[in-house]
Amino acid sequence: MATATTSQKIEKALSIMKSHDWYWCMADYTNPAYGNAYGSMRAFVEVVASIADKVIVEALRNLWQATYDYIHKTMWGSNEKAKAEFEATKAQLMAIIMPQYAMAA
Repeated sequence: MATATTSQKIEKALSIMKSHDWYWCMADYTNPAYGNAYGSMRAFVEVVASIADKVIVEALRNLWQATYDYIHKTMWGSNEKAKAEFEATKAQLMAIIMPQYAMAA
């Protein structure tokens, strides 16, 4: 079995983030929702930990935290300031994580 490349690991981590249930705490049945969210978070941690480039690892972790913060600032309503801050932070982190996309923008 071939070892995944750094790019494949990054794509997997970003995919996990995209499908993560950031609103799990609002579910009527918190146990399954909590378990699924915890499993998703653990999968993200494991994939990120397998990346050798520590700058990318830190950027991915910071992106997770920034996403968490943004979701919680906007959970109960729109917050344009939080959205603008998140989009700026996300762009900066993605330029580190996947510089080929930053150059195209």
